[in-house]
Amino acid sequence: MKNVITLLFCTVAFVMASCTLSNEEKAEKLIKETLKDYLFHPDSYEPLLTRVDSMFVDISVIEPVMETCEHIKNIMPKINDCKREIKYAESSMNLWSPESYDSQYTRRQYAQAKKEKEEIESDLNKYNKKLSAHLASLKKNIAKYHKGEFVGWAVSHRFRSLNRLGVMNIPGEMIFFCDKEFTTCECYEVDKFEKFVKILKVVDEATSDEDIMDYFNE
Repeated sequence: MKNVITLLFCTVAFVMASCTLSNEEKAEKLIKETLKDYLFHPDSYEPLLTRVDSMFVDISVIEPVMETCEHIKNIMPKINDCKREIKYAESSMNLWSPESYDSQYTRRQYAQAKKEKEEIESDLNKYNKKLSAHLASLKKNIAKYHKGEFVGWAVSHRFRSLNRLGVMNIPGEMIFFCDKEFTTCECYEVDKFEKFVKILKVVDEATSDEDIMDYFNE
């Protein structure tokens, strides 16, 4: 009787073990469901490679960081334009700098250049304030990204499927961030996530705001 119970226990344990999905299998099951709303022909989806790694970061900051980067990218050219226009206005002021014997025309030209410089400096000050706020937000969110505790799984996944024209695409690759139980996930195309990783590295290695601004100027 004892041997029968032992055999039964071993059989149950074996069946339970065989029914337990690996992390890769759990990830692929969730990814397949997620991609239904992403692919043109979900039925053609074919997984090629799945790599699952533990995740210790707060992915909720990725979108705010990318949005802030867009704001900085848009404002940097305006700041640079203001700086160039100020130099031009200063050159005009030097050219028309009035002496005691100069004409009214010269004095008007100088006054106009001086007014333009002051107006541009006012715009530059506004842009610089906005830039400072964006840089502060960027650094704050990136500091939150490094969470330090296990929060789920980062899944690198390669696959192929039919495109909009019904032609088999070259293998695509995406990054999926899954919760601990593989019940929900967020996905990013590799190119977009690599841009995030790049700015993450820039901010982490920057010793001043100027270092970050140099990156956006490039």
